Amino acid sequence: MKVVPYTPEHKDEMRAICLATASERARTDPKHTEFTLLMYCDPYLEHGLAFMLVDDDGVAHGYVLGCEDFESWKPLFEPYAQKIRAISPEQAARVDEELAYFEEKAGTYPAHLHIDIEEPYTGGGNGRRLMETLLDTMRAHGVKGVTFGAAPNNTRAVGFYEHMGFVQLTEHKEGEGYSFGMTF
Repeated sequence: MKVVPYTPEHKDEMRAICLATASERARTDPKHTEFTLLMYCDPYLEHGLAFMLVDDDGVAHGYVLGCEDFESWKPLFEPYAQKIRAISPEQAARVDEELAYFEEKAGTYPAHLHIDIEEPYTGGGNGRRLMETLLDTMRAHGVKGVTFGAAPNNTRAVGFYEHMGFVQLTEHKEGEGYSFGMTF
C-alpha cells in the first residue's frame, strides 16, 4: 500500500470509500447519502488537498482530505453548503453547525481534514502514512494548525488520533462526537 496524490479518475472510488466508511444511514437514506458526499468528500476532491491509499494495482482503499485555510476555502464550499441546505432542515442545521465550528477554530486551527480507510486496510501503518503525508504537506505550506471531528462510537480512531499527537478540543457529550486539533 502506498500514498499518492488524488487524481480525478479516482473520484468514484473516493466517493465509494466515503460512503462505505460512513454511517448506515448515509448508505441507505438518499438524502443523507447526498449530504455525506457534499459535506465530506466532493468539495475536498475539487478544491482541497487529497491523498489516496492505493494498492499495487492502483485501486484506492482510503484517503485523507483537507483544506489548508478555512477562510479561503469557505467561499469555495458555499455552493456545496447551499445544496446541503436544500436537502432538508436537518441537513441545513448540520452544515451550519460544522461551518460555525470551523469558523470558531480558524484562528488557531485554520485547516481541517477528513480521513477514511476501508476496514480491511486499517492498521499496519496505513492511517499513519496518510495522515503524515497530509500533515507534512500542510506544514510545508505554512499551515499553523488543523482540526477535525470523530464519531462518538469510533473509539479505535480516537486512540489513533491521540497516538498521532492530536489533542481533544471538546468534551465528548452523549450522542455527539469528538473534535481534535494539532498546532505546528
